[in-house]
Amino acid sequence: MSNQHPLQDEHVIFTGILRSSAAVDLTLRLGGIPVIAPLITTQEIVSLEDKQKLLACYEYDWLIFTSQSSVHAFFSKIETHEIDVSTIKAKIAAVGSKTACAIESLGLHVSFTPTIFSADVFVKEFPTFSAAHESCLFFKGNLAKNTIVDGLPNVIDTWTIYETVEVDENTEQVRALLESGESCSLIFTSPSTANVFHRSIGVHTGYDRFTICTIGHITKNYLELLGATVQVMPDTYTLLDVVNKLADWKGRVQ
Repeated sequence: MSNQHPLQDEHVIFTGILRSSAAVDLTLRLGGIPVIAPLITTQEIVSLEDKQKLLACYEYDWLIFTSQSSVHAFFSKIETHEIDVSTIKAKIAAVGSKTACAIESLGLHVSFTPTIFSADVFVKEFPTFSAAHESCLFFKGNLAKNTIVDGLPNVIDTWTIYETVEVDENTEQVRALLESGESCSLIFTSPSTANVFHRSIGVHTGYDRFTICTIGHITKNYLELLGATVQVMPDTYTLLDVVNKLADWKGRVQ
């Protein structure tokens, strides 16, 4: 290992859905061996009511997105039903810079993002930016918690627009690598990925032989409830920051 390559020969396992190669490229530059093995993927939920629900979006003051998956599913429906995105006048709130970028790359403006990219911070800060009487439509996945619905004073309607499914072949790949004895760091991006890992792998391997990295305090807290010690969690909740923080940590402990 060198100062230029603090991740030399480290297998850095990305267990979440990757929307960009930037974190993988950074891992390579730092000497690591990226392993792209998302334990979950998302699928748009298609319904006969989709067009009716899209047209109902015009009635809301705010549209709320908490993930890139919800953005992609929403815009897939817009394209399918030939809705002109420029006609959507509702204000938009996004949890996270990547989610905001996904929205704006498709032609809409994001009016609010929380200072920390987490739903529990969102519900604390959003009321200072919006009026309680303003109506909101929250685009969510099938595993989303009730943090936003229960935590805001606004009337919140929800649209479950995508579902999360497990990727079994990647679970087997990760388990085989961890059992091989190679030096490994695991990056978890959500409680969903942590849950799949724990049920399929973690209960057998434990967590002590690996470096555990997370995006966000909610994922960190969830892993700690499962018995893991989280060594790496950056202040900014992005994959690039996780990889940089991991490199810093490896440079200190080795």
